[in-house]
Amino acid sequence: MSNTHQGKKIMTTSVKALATVVAFTLAGMANAQATPVGVAQGLDADERVLVHAKGMAAEDAFMVLGALTVKGRLMRDSELGHEGYRPDLSEDPMQSVGQTWLELLDTVHGRLVDDGRIRAHAGGDDEAAPEVYADAAYLYHMHHSAGRFEHLGLYDELTHTPSPLISILTSHVVNERHADGVMHAANGSEADGFAYGLDALHAATYAWVRQDKPGGAEDMGKMERAALEGWLGHSREDLVEVARAMAEAAEAAWDAEAGIYQLDQGAEWSLDQIGAMLRGHKALYEMLYLYGDSADAERAATLADRAAAIAGAVMAGHGPMRDWGLPARLKFEDGNARAAADYVDTAAQWRFVHQLTGGFSLLREREGTAGLIGERTPELEGQVGRAIDRLLLGALDYQLEDGTIPAALSYADGRVIDPRVTTRSVAAFVQAVGNGYRIGEAFDRPGAWEEGSPLAERSRALYDAFLGHGELLTERLILRE
Repeated sequence: MSNTHQGKKIMTTSVKALATVVAFTLAGMANAQATPVGVAQGLDADERVLVHAKGMAAEDAFMVLGALTVKGRLMRDSELGHEGYRPDLSEDPMQSVGQTWLELLDTVHGRLVDDGRIRAHAGGDDEAAPEVYADAAYLYHMHHSAGRFEHLGLYDELTHTPSPLISILTSHVVNERHADGVMHAANGSEADGFAYGLDALHAATYAWVRQDKPGGAEDMGKMERAALEGWLGHSREDLVEVARAMAEAAEAAWDAEAGIYQLDQGAEWSLDQIGAMLRGHKALYEMLYLYGDSADAERAATLADRAAAIAGAVMAGHGPMRDWGLPARLKFEDGNARAAADYVDTAAQWRFVHQLTGGFSLLREREGTAGLIGERTPELEGQVGRAIDRLLLGALDYQLEDGTIPAALSYADGRVIDPRVTTRSVAAFVQAVGNGYRIGEAFDRPGAWEEGSPLAERSRALYDAFLGHGELLTERLILRE
């Protein structure tokens, strides 16, 4: 069935009411090194750039910074820059991505962040949505990845430039958002505060784990605990207390019969909230298991078990997943998840994959970490890998017929029902592919390709799509002077 059929649009709000259309010619975009001044919302049906009437949106800006992180990391000579794919990418093009990230970070910091508080738009004072704080926390991944750019002369800049912003955002989340086990969202939503507050917290946890673990000996491990306390605005013991209080609040909200937490929206959650919740569980159980007492270790095991059960319910082969994707909302009953929406929100789907696989995520277990998922539910990684393979293969079959990820598909049959190109969907796809493509077995790096093999053909097609979406971000959706 053709994916070009537009059907009935999911979004009923007029695009004209939300955005100002700015047309950019190819000639005007020729200077790829011009300084970034903002981020677009997406492209309209005529491929003109859409800019929000209130200026750059924080939800777009931090998603793009995350996507640039993943794009740049993947351009090394063992992946995109491999001699079997595009060896040129690991030099000047990779350096350009790193430099663009630094310049955009400066723009975003100056126009959207005030002492840790994030504005929704560059042209207003309303506070950003809770999920933006979780996206902003992901800045640590580029900070941590600076070594991949050392041969390009960017190690010092990528290590040190983001540190002040990471510091004030972390301090804001821990010291201003949390009270008595609850992360308070500006929109008043208990569910958003729980899911996205946990997700935002995982960056602080990673800082402490990295500082202490053997793998951090040459970077974060060189920083004394007192110095890190000063940077983050809290001690390790403080964060254990926060994690303990949040774990107790989570315990009170857990519905064992449904297999999910019940807050102000009951047993129905958006896919995006679920992904944030899962990565946030990592924050709680790592802090409690590594640095708490024996009772905390028991709490950590319970949290890890629940995270694995929720992830398993969403990714189950007999569950809500279809070849073309996951539904935008899910309802939990008897430990199972079923669709609670009739469409696939591609931004939410790919963010979910990124939340499961990117950075300090559930499946990232190394020496010096709790290792609870591998110990208690070792089958989860294989299940998640098979599910991500299915989603990525589905993207090639259903979502990329016109070359670019659309905003939404019908959950019933995979038809494209919202063909708009949005910055969030494009950025989420880049992050999901870069972080998740090797979790399963359907795709691999060029070093494993045998010419003409199905693995090579699939992997090359996915690399091409990844690179195309990454170039769309840097050439069209990042606005330059």
